[in-house]
Amino acid sequence: MYNLIRVELFKLRKDKAFRMLMLLISALAIIFPLFSYFDNKTHGFPLVPGIAFLFDSIGINSFFIKFGTAILAGFFIANEYSTGVMKTIVSSGNSRGRLFMAKLIGFAAGAMAISVAFPVISTIEATLLAGFGQPAVDATSVFGQLPPGVPVAFILRAFGLTLLFSASFAVISALFSTLLTESGKTIGLTIIFFMMIDTILSMLGSYFPVFETIYDYSVFKLIGQIGEPVLEVGTVQILLVPLLTIAVAGLLGAIVFRRKEIK
Repeated sequence: MYNLIRVELFKLRKDKAFRMLMLLISALAIIFPLFSYFDNKTHGFPLVPGIAFLFDSIGINSFFIKFGTAILAGFFIANEYSTGVMKTIVSSGNSRGRLFMAKLIGFAAGAMAISVAFPVISTIEATLLAGFGQPAVDATSVFGQLPPGVPVAFILRAFGLTLLFSASFAVISALFSTLLTESGKTIGLTIIFFMMIDTILSMLGSYFPVFETIYDYSVFKLIGQIGEPVLEVGTVQILLVPLLTIAVAGLLGAIVFRRKEIK
């Protein structure tokens, strides 16, 4: 199993789609603070410190998590079906369960790297340009430093949840790629699913309360809580939901992979 995981991690490092996604997200993370810095300095506005960029970047990071995992799934997993690589892997003598688990771990590692690239790079750059925090103009301003003891706790919690939720979205994307086995279909349908699922569940919830409950206890809604200084839901809920999503979607993916005829 260890060797299978090493192979997948090696393939991840060499994957062109993964490199391109990391390069693109890193470029955006560099441009975003620079644009804000020079714009504010030109107009005489207060510079935006790192803590503010941490709030902002984590708040919008769900976009990179959803789209990044969908695109990576299409190239890293689904593309191996069309190129014949997956058939060669399956015929290697290892059980399909072990092969799928190794593939899932390698893919999840890539999704996690994508998920933290933007907040880490933008926050570090903003901190170098304007410091991590500065005195707040008013008590509610996020441009000031958080109360003593809160910054470290918030940072650790935010990045921990980012990694956990990115893994849950990665497993969902892996399930789609296993079902569809074509990179184009995987990318397109997974992106559409991630874009539409919130609206669909909300609309259904207005007619059937059970769907509202499902949405409230889903990773699709709870991912918006990652960047909140104070969680609106309990710690158990925000940890248990992505873990259960990983377990259920991973199990379904393994079942599909074991029964699938790979040509």
